[in-house]
Amino acid sequence: MKLAFVQDWFNANGGAEKVASAILDAYQQEDVTIYALFDKFPLSARKEILNNRPVRTSILQHVPFIRKTYRYFLPFMPWLMKRFNLNGYDLIISTSHAVAKGFRSDPGILNICYCHTPLRPIWDMYDDYAAGHSMGRSFIYRRFVSYLRKWDVVSSKRVHYFIANSVHIQKRIANSYQRTSTVIYPPVRVDKFMLCEAQRKDYYLCVGRVVPYKKMDLVINAFRQMPDKKLQLIGEGWGAKEFAGILNDAPNITWLGYRPDEEMISYIQQAKACIFAAKEDFGIMCVEVQACGTPVLALDYGGYKETVIDGETGYFFQEQTEESIIEAVKKFETQPLTNHPLIRQNALRFSADRFHREFTDFVNNAMKEFYGNKK
Repeated sequence: MKLAFVQDWFNANGGAEKVASAILDAYQQEDVTIYALFDKFPLSARKEILNNRPVRTSILQHVPFIRKTYRYFLPFMPWLMKRFNLNGYDLIISTSHAVAKGFRSDPGILNICYCHTPLRPIWDMYDDYAAGHSMGRSFIYRRFVSYLRKWDVVSSKRVHYFIANSVHIQKRIANSYQRTSTVIYPPVRVDKFMLCEAQRKDYYLCVGRVVPYKKMDLVINAFRQMPDKKLQLIGEGWGAKEFAGILNDAPNITWLGYRPDEEMISYIQQAKACIFAAKEDFGIMCVEVQACGTPVLALDYGGYKETVIDGETGYFFQEQTEESIIEAVKKFETQPLTNHPLIRQNALRFSADRFHREFTDFVNNAMKEFYGNKK
């Protein structure tokens, strides 16, 4: 079988990339061609995610500093993705949180999209992104968003089957595209993030990519108001430059920067709890943390509501505010969650084996339904 696999881009080793890896592993025996707007993976991620497979890219591949500036090219991404002509394949699978479903192809080729989210800046998080953009309330910005929405809806009509990464995203697909979808939760490396039942150390942990929507600054400012509580931060990203000023007079907060998986897992296993303040569509890291038996303090939003059992594997806080985070920490201090095997058990329902089985079964059934006896 000739299979085309399409990703928005390969830039950082995050949740979307781990889903891509699981899908590619499921079809490693097939004739697979990989497409993405650009591929700037470091060597370690290239080996882990792509197994050193080549990637066909757009002209963005040759833009200097594209790893840091790619978000400024969003207006051109639909046009660039449309330049990929994917005729001649038996099956096309895309994984998209931006524009990956916008390629050209014969409508007679089965087209399946694993959707992490409809494009956030133009749909459900439009207000958040517009507020953070210098032209966010301008006529030009609104016209640009209107254009992107029209393109996004048109490209969604070329998808034969949508898979949503959570019930939260299933609803968003219905609202944005008026399309039905099937929920298949992403794969979580529960065999790598192992249970630790040892006595936990006296610190909270915040881990993830350092970008504005992760709201690490909120967590930092909350702990600045709790000088008797220790916080460790793990991660790197283009938003890290804002940390310098707010960490200067906070001796209870330590920013560790990037840490390899083995070190990061050790910090997770020893933490009292991990804090997640971002609006996540699913939140793979939140499940990985629970796989270590570590409780979480998470925003009552999106995928967290499907992966965290309030009062058993973690506590929810209601708003993206310093006050809400402080209240959650106070609650945890008075009512700690220490049944670590129970917390891990909750994470096991999101295993990679489960994803592999559900995804390949879905694709096989879709091919039978779409092609009948023709393939």
